[in-house]
Amino acid sequence: MNDLLRQAGSLSLLGKCIAAVIGILVIHGAFRVLEQTLPRRFGRADARYKVRKFVVFSGYLSILLFLAILFEDRLGRLSLVLGVAGAGVAVALQDVLASIARAFSIGFSKLYAVGDRVQIGDTRGDVIDIGLLRTTLMETGNWVGRDLYNGRIARIPNSTVLKGSVFNYSQGFRFIWDEIKVVFTTSSDCEFAREMLLRTTTETIGDYLVDARSSWKEVSDNYRSENPPLEPNVALVVEAGSLAFSVSYVVDYTKRTAMKDQLFTKIVKEVTNSDGRLAWASSGVTVINQPETPEAVEGHALSLTRGAGRAAGSH
Repeated sequence: MNDLLRQAGSLSLLGKCIAAVIGILVIHGAFRVLEQTLPRRFGRADARYKVRKFVVFSGYLSILLFLAILFEDRLGRLSLVLGVAGAGVAVALQDVLASIARAFSIGFSKLYAVGDRVQIGDTRGDVIDIGLLRTTLMETGNWVGRDLYNGRIARIPNSTVLKGSVFNYSQGFRFIWDEIKVVFTTSSDCEFAREMLLRTTTETIGDYLVDARSSWKEVSDNYRSENPPLEPNVALVVEAGSLAFSVSYVVDYTKRTAMKDQLFTKIVKEVTNSDGRLAWASSGVTVINQPETPEAVEGHALSLTRGAGRAAGSH
């Protein structure tokens, strides 16, 4: 090893540059192979991701260490040049350096982690990678349900992350409050409707209530917050001559669309089996045009003839 270091130190500047290029290619190729093969030995997806990131970071560190050893005897002479060049690079690449600094800030502040569902600005999705320059999201929402993937991958520069609002759905309380609206006619049994909606919602989200209470306890241990009611709530408002019920409940942030489907499916069955005590409110009046009978047609023609006769007599 010492002989190898002495030989590297005795090389000319041109020889060291050539050795640097060859060494970088060799190290990059070796760690590229490790990046593709080593994570496969781990079963869990998060473990594979962490191993892959560790291999990439180790590759960069090995390249820097190799260059530092290779140019050890010339680092003192190049310090001034590197200082001047570094100042110019810092100005020219200030956004890049800001992104790198923000990447470390995101990690240390635990703003979000890989696997969290977040909203950064107007973009919502699951974090699938946090790089030195950008955060990568698997986007949800837009033209599909709010908790469903739409197929787009969004890459957001880290330099813009801390400039705006960041909403994290995964840290602390992993549940959100959602709401559905059910509208019945005023002839419906109001108290029966309220009882049915409350019972149906409680039965549907029953599995979530225990986990939601446990999750909120973790939030209250870390933050000063009042304990909110986690049980379903039904509120009535009269709108346009109809009984409009708002049903609010807690649900896992990834299950909003599925929960609404379950709730409405059960509510439709309850209304069908209510023996007329509940009726859906119509949003408009349907006009049905039926063909006229022959008697009606004859009477209409006679009225037109009499009207024409009166008009002629007046002249």
